[in-house]
Amino acid sequence: MSELRILVDHMKLEYTGLFDVNNLFRTIDAWLKERAFEKRTDMNQELNTPTGKFLEWVIAPWKKVSDYTRYIIKIRMLVYDLNTVEAVKDKKKLKLGQGRVLMYFDAYIEHDYEHRWDRTPMLIFLRTMYDKFIYRTYTERFEHRLVYDTHYLFDVVETFFNMYKQYRPVSKVPHFVD
Repeated sequence: MSELRILVDHMKLEYTGLFDVNNLFRTIDAWLKERAFEKRTDMNQELNTPTGKFLEWVIAPWKKVSDYTRYIIKIRMLVYDLNTVEAVKDKKKLKLGQGRVLMYFDAYIEHDYEHRWDRTPMLIFLRTMYDKFIYRTYTERFEHRLVYDTHYLFDVVETFFNMYKQYRPVSKVPHFVD
């Protein structure tokens, strides 16, 4: 049985206001591709409610770091009361979503993900000794890197939302807008 250790537990990001949902998905996907993570979608759900759309998106991208270790970052995004509104920015009319976003970030490190060291009790004992004494410095380095990557992704998403704080919804588009 592989060892799965949690390093970042429910790091929470909340945002209420205007944003572009498709650009948010593209930003997260681009970051994952840039860091060579394999994307796995666990849940993708959309419901229409009387107050707007409800979206739930759960992904668990993973990355093989070595033959023995891999990273898993779990992202759970909940979007409440998503409505389409018109906004003006730099004399340009845009259609954006307005709603409340709640995101959770978890990071796991998994050792022996191919179950090579689980066949006999002797191999399990050797794996434990290997982890505690020989592979310890590598494991610590991998853990620090995964925590850094998770916090960096959190900062990228937070920066994405901060870009939309200056947008304002309008009920009537001004005459000078194209």
